[in-house]
Amino acid sequence: MADNAAFPETLNFIFMEGNDSNLTQKHFMLIGMKEAYNDDLIRKMKEGHPSIEHNYSKQYEDGKSDTVFHLRKSATTGDYFLNKFTMSAQKDGSGESRTHTFFMNHKKDDEGGQKVKDNFTYKMAFNFLQGRPVHHSKSDSWERIKPKEKLQNGNYNSERFDKAYGYNLGKVIDEYSVVYKGALKESLERGNLQKEKFLNKDGQHEELYVTPGIRSGSLVLLDLDKKPVPLDQQIEKGFISEDLGQKLKQRQQEQQQKTTVENKQTNKQTEKPADGKKQSTKKSQQQESGEKKTERKRQKQGAG
Repeated sequence: MADNAAFPETLNFIFMEGNDSNLTQKHFMLIGMKEAYNDDLIRKMKEGHPSIEHNYSKQYEDGKSDTVFHLRKSATTGDYFLNKFTMSAQKDGSGESRTHTFFMNHKKDDEGGQKVKDNFTYKMAFNFLQGRPVHHSKSDSWERIKPKEKLQNGNYNSERFDKAYGYNLGKVIDEYSVVYKGALKESLERGNLQKEKFLNKDGQHEELYVTPGIRSGSLVLLDLDKKPVPLDQQIEKGFISEDLGQKLKQRQQEQQQKTTVENKQTNKQTEKPADGKKQSTKKSQQQESGEKKTERKRQKQGAG
């Protein structure tokens, strides 16, 4: 679902003491969750606890998020800082749930000469847990969850694709017959599953869902049932440029050939132990037969 509100992707500010009467509200605004700064949180802050766990849930088109915002009170200023938030995200129609803690960093890039880690907005975090890639503008890199790999701290591992990987979303979008390209790039960078209109060869508009296909250097197109649109169909209908379509088709064929070769090699390796076992069994039987013959020969000689 497209997130039309334009929120800053990262927290690039250092909050000096006394420069704002409500730093906490600003923290929530910077991650695109001003709505979570509500009366319940304000009440907890007024109670003056050294740390606060603030629960908030939000429903999206493709799933629900249940989040705990972790805030800590400054011992010097009394301001509450949003240090991290732990989100559990579910997909509609699926019992699968993923939980991950996103840590916030409020330092400037050049402070202490150290590079500051990328931060997630709330919607980026949700999209990340859905398995879609998100883009960090600060490091100009893409990040995607590895749902089968857990770290020691309980978070999921992820894979990064930096600028050197060569995925240029703007140029990739130009290879497709998207009718309105203006806001698509920004929406996909936040990890949204964006619904867009495509112009087919007959001059008709067709709606499809879109998400980045980073490894293939393309866009992943899904129909309105969110099922992948086959590459041949994309080419046939003119959704993708002829040049990129043929390149992707060639890569598919190469990958299929590679998979076929690997499967054959695996089958051969599996068969070898069986053949070896047969040969070993046959050899053992021959040896046993020879020993019996020798024993019978000795018995005859002894009898003579």
